[in-house]
Amino acid sequence: MAVLLSAAISVGPLAFTPLAAVGTQLKVEELSLSTHEGDPGTSVSVTGTGFEACGRATLTFDGQHATPATVNVPQISGTIVVPQDATAGPDHTIEAACDPDVDSGNAYHAEAPFTVTSGGGTTPAETRTLTLDPDHGPVGTRIDVQGKGFTQCSAQSVDLYVVGGTTIKSEIAVADNGDFSYTEVVPSEAIPNTYTFQAACTGEPDIYADADLVVESPANPVLTLDPARGAKNATVQADGTGFSCPDVDFQWDGGEPPFAAAPAADSDTFTAEITVPADAQPGAHTVRAVCTAYPEQYAEAPFTVTDEGGTETGGTETGGTDTGGTETGGTETGGTGTGGTDNTSAVAWVVGPASLGGALILAIAAAVYFGRLHRGPRWVRGHVRATLRPATATADLTEQSPSGEPPTRTIRLDPHADPGSSTIDEVDR
Repeated sequence: MAVLLSAAISVGPLAFTPLAAVGTQLKVEELSLSTHEGDPGTSVSVTGTGFEACGRATLTFDGQHATPATVNVPQISGTIVVPQDATAGPDHTIEAACDPDVDSGNAYHAEAPFTVTSGGGTTPAETRTLTLDPDHGPVGTRIDVQGKGFTQCSAQSVDLYVVGGTTIKSEIAVADNGDFSYTEVVPSEAIPNTYTFQAACTGEPDIYADADLVVESPANPVLTLDPARGAKNATVQADGTGFSCPDVDFQWDGGEPPFAAAPAADSDTFTAEITVPADAQPGAHTVRAVCTAYPEQYAEAPFTVTDEGGTETGGTETGGTDTGGTETGGTETGGTGTGGTDNTSAVAWVVGPASLGGALILAIAAAVYFGRLHRGPRWVRGHVRATLRPATATADLTEQSPSGEPPTRTIRLDPHADPGSSTIDEVDR
């Protein structure tokens, strides 16, 4: 038969003794509070005595916001925080309860009243917040996570995770004032989307705050070099944009270690002076600017190393200068038949490319074909002119004529492949 005992109020303002049912009996347990009133966010120390059998104890506020308590039979102790959503007034209860005893089935229980105040010169506790700075960015962006108002976390730590995703970091320490901080980097596998970060008290997932992060499409880093060519040890200005990182390394032909470094400003840009490596070989090379912390972000630009003096021959042509048909000699033996060879063909027959020498020989043969008397070398030098042209083209050979009269004959020569060296031997008829 159940025995009903009257309730008793203990001496002192902070202790209250309620009734609790234990199995088929009622037991009186004592619960003391460090304060019986306070604003939302107030931490209340709780001490209970008379808990003769207790494996695990829990503290609650109005039956919610469960917080583990420390058990040291016959006492329990712990701290509970007045919820931020608690309404002002006296109709609130802080409760301590043990799990039922396995052998006896007794469940030790005690509770005490609490009044939620407002104003009265007391500053309300800060509402729980979670902020991300920045709250958007591409892969590799460094995110500063800041939490405030987590004084209710009995474990004094929070777990940070992506809602519907994986845990980012467990048991981040919470300071006595309820603040915490953490730095996260957007991972390379993150696709552009909106993600919700949530920080919750360790073991108390109903005490949390969240914030959104927008992962943007990756930036397109760009690197420019001025000048884009020069000798070894030359100073070059490097300008970069789209680098979402604090520092940038410069690599020569993608090799390690870096040969220069520069900080990137908040606007993801940088301007730096770099020096061409002293051992760089003449020719085409590649300069790579890569984020020091996030090597997946980089840009490249070409650079040409010139010779030791850095002098370039450029694209200048030596051009179509006419040598004027200068001859090297051409002395004849007088037509005795013992040696009528003319040595002037080595230079004077060059028309356009050197291959026209053979074409001019054909021109002389054509003159003979058309019934003209055999012309000696002197006549040729006096009546045939060869012009050197800067590009492959045709050439006109015109027989000299008296002033004011038309030429007696014009022979058109077309260039062909060089047939090799040719000579003409004059034979008397």
